[in-house]
Amino acid sequence: MIELAYSQSTNKIIFSDDFGKSTKRIGSQYIPQSGKDRSLGTFDSHGSSFYQLADKYFQVAPNPQRTDRKRANQDVWNIDNGYYAVIAPKSIYNFNDPIPDMHIDWRGDFWRSIVNHTDSSDDGAVLVVNGGTILNQYYRRAILVESGKSYKISAWFYGSNNNNVGVNFEVQDIVTEEILGSSNKDLGILPHEYWTNSETNLKEQNKWEKMSWTFKVPQHDTSHTIAVALRNNIIANQGNDFYVDDITLEEVSSGGNTIDSPSNSDVDNVIKANDDYISPTKETASYDIIMNDSYNNETGNIVLSGSHKNSTISTTGTWPTGITLDTATGQITIKNDAVIPSDPLTYQLCNTLGVCSAAKIFLTSTSSCTQDPKTGTPTGYTLIGISTLSKTENFPLNIPNGILALQSTNKGFVISRTSSDKILTPIEGMLIYDTTKQCVKLYNGSSWNCIKKSCNN
Repeated sequence: MIELAYSQSTNKIIFSDDFGKSTKRIGSQYIPQSGKDRSLGTFDSHGSSFYQLADKYFQVAPNPQRTDRKRANQDVWNIDNGYYAVIAPKSIYNFNDPIPDMHIDWRGDFWRSIVNHTDSSDDGAVLVVNGGTILNQYYRRAILVESGKSYKISAWFYGSNNNNVGVNFEVQDIVTEEILGSSNKDLGILPHEYWTNSETNLKEQNKWEKMSWTFKVPQHDTSHTIAVALRNNIIANQGNDFYVDDITLEEVSSGGNTIDSPSNSDVDNVIKANDDYISPTKETASYDIIMNDSYNNETGNIVLSGSHKNSTISTTGTWPTGITLDTATGQITIKNDAVIPSDPLTYQLCNTLGVCSAAKIFLTSTSSCTQDPKTGTPTGYTLIGISTLSKTENFPLNIPNGILALQSTNKGFVISRTSSDKILTPIEGMLIYDTTKQCVKLYNGSSWNCIKKSCNN
């Protein structure tokens, strides 16, 4: 077990990733999909330098020079070399999407049906990694560390059937990816092949084993944002298949070799999610929440899909039924019958190197409904009245708490008939009849909404 410069934990957890619960293959925003690792070579199975999510079959072979579509989809089903997934181990082969070629030639059995490490439940998810022959990082996330403090990064590993598994813990500059320190560097070793004995290897097969590394941040005047990463440390075609669970970074009282100084990079300059304020209508509608977010200091430059994809987005916490996030467009849809939560919703935006920023979505119910009048002793009476009737006694002084009273038995009150988009500077409380929506609209200070009696509960 890697345990360099042992130190006593102060139980200040910076982050802990137990991968939640899932019986379906899902991805993680902390699996790098860009960066310097592209120079390490590519996996034959999919032609990429990075670990790819094995959650869907190919319709076209991704790397036809090395493998055809049928072989590529066989690798997807098996989570073979260069693939990963987040899923409960007992459900790892429950991948029932139809295969384009109707069948695959080989269905492996090397992924053991075990329980997760966190709580030993059948549905507890883990990170499943088929390490393969390329020394890529398979987990990376940016964190803020304090000057002069010591930190310990740890994780639990399970070699599935074999223990040809090793890990290199790294600390990197979040922008340049320069390695500022690593467990390999502290141990004075190089990555190695196959069964070479090393302190970075798992010691037993088919058993959860904890590995960790402690490092110290150099003394500076300010805190710094760095990236911590886990890297495949063994080149192997067989036996390099493993589960990872409970990745934790914690501040410890002392210990660890001092890493090199990181740059003064700020996460906000890399990627920035900004809070959103939405007043949902009573109609199902979608809202763009990434239009005010920025990538490399450029607002509106977030791309979530396609060949120019530079970011990913995900919900965090619990979102209520009827409110959904489209991870390909960055739009949330709020159904007309959704219950608007009193607390803000949260989401996380990450670049493809695991540098993330979180923001909140504040949903405010609009005052677009009529309400029953308050009862009680009047505090005043109406002084101005317009009537088409014969003078009645005390009108309008017999109408409490008004500023203007209208009276007729065969005439109506006509307000401005227009559309809300034609009013350049509306003010809170303004009323119109919207000729486009064909409803009476009220401007609540931020948006126009149709007044509907149906929401007057």
